[in-house]
Amino acid sequence: MPRHTTRLQSQHRLIKTCLDGEDAVKDAGQLYTPKPSAMDTTQFASYLQRGHFIGAPEMTLRALVGIALRKAPVTLLPPRLEPLRLSATFDNAPLSILIEDTVREVLSMGRAGLLLDFPADGTTALSIPHITTFKAESVLDFDTAYVAGKKVLTRVHLAADEKSDGSDVTYELILEDTLYKLRRFVRDQHDNRVDVGEEVVPTVKGKALSFIPFILVSHEGTRPEDVTPPFLSLCKTALAHFATSCDKRHSLHLTAAPTPWVSGSIPANKIPTTIGAGTLWALPEGCAVGMLEFQGTGVAAMREEMQDLLDVMASQGARILSATINRNEDISTATQRTRSELALLHGTVVSVEAALNWLLRLACDWVGALPEDASIVMGRDFIETPIDPKAAETHMRLWQSGAISRQTLYENLQQGEIARADRTWEEEAQSIEEEGGDLSRIIPRATKV
Repeated sequence: MPRHTTRLQSQHRLIKTCLDGEDAVKDAGQLYTPKPSAMDTTQFASYLQRGHFIGAPEMTLRALVGIALRKAPVTLLPPRLEPLRLSATFDNAPLSILIEDTVREVLSMGRAGLLLDFPADGTTALSIPHITTFKAESVLDFDTAYVAGKKVLTRVHLAADEKSDGSDVTYELILEDTLYKLRRFVRDQHDNRVDVGEEVVPTVKGKALSFIPFILVSHEGTRPEDVTPPFLSLCKTALAHFATSCDKRHSLHLTAAPTPWVSGSIPANKIPTTIGAGTLWALPEGCAVGMLEFQGTGVAAMREEMQDLLDVMASQGARILSATINRNEDISTATQRTRSELALLHGTVVSVEAALNWLLRLACDWVGALPEDASIVMGRDFIETPIDPKAAETHMRLWQSGAISRQTLYENLQQGEIARADRTWEEEAQSIEEEGGDLSRIIPRATKV
């Protein structure tokens, strides 16, 4: 049985449900929220509706993606592959959206699959390859082996957005006899494999491939391995918080409103039917009245448990939403502390960048362009650290004295978020020249004695 149909598949479904929000969690019913004993279906539905799901997973993911892409990736493409900038995938998503979607999937689910391929039909001499993306739950299974001393993929099972006679089609990418092949199949009612269509041997420039152009990227690298989804613990805590919220609100529903009681022998026409200011009860002699009110500590304990779970969620990732500098720490200490908290971001950015660069350089080889002409550089500066005016003045003086080059000065201005990160020194110099300006005219170099 494929590994993804059990543990990982369940984990990915849990995370996706939490990221989809409160309605999805409630729609899941007993899958993630245990039904109290002796409660029927109607009562359980009301019990779920009273609960409140804290959207910490989705808010945390949104913040993490925003921090990871705080600086737009710098993308270089050869003219032959320039169309990828606006249409990088088979569903015509721009390269920037592909990067963002891959970062989001890896951060939340732990991995994503990327396949480089030519269009199946209508290929011409000017056709370029595109990238097909596969979410974590779509990577059903895979096998690896050592080929020429390197660990490579030899088989990948992928869930496809395709049906055949009402059944879901599965793709099988396989390396067989040193040839990359593509097969499609479905499962019948007895779970037997039934192949769909003919086996395909993809070619590039008329030649078959000796490897599978698929890469599995995770926050731990680009090795084809199973990894624990980063958001799993946070989502489990959020679900525990929701279950406790259901318990608390259900208890309040049953006990919060005081309930009047009357004891004694009361004729039917004397039974009180209204209550409140201005209402007079005329009861027979010997009757007693009172109010039933909740006096236990159970609800308070639930409230404390919910607060404890909120604290756990904060330590698991949600506190990154409000990463700030402590009053008692300087900027360097705060930066070092925050960087340690952003280790997940760093691993994700490094891995996604490496995977996309591998695909782009492979695409260059397929279309006859130079691999070194294609690259994606993603920012690692997750913390906003604008240059201090005194530091900027120091860099200027260093350049004036000839201690650093003008290019080094520019690179420091880039790091200080004054100059644009996506513009090279050559481009900046050309822009200055086109404007008729010259930095040396503004700040003359110190005269050597």
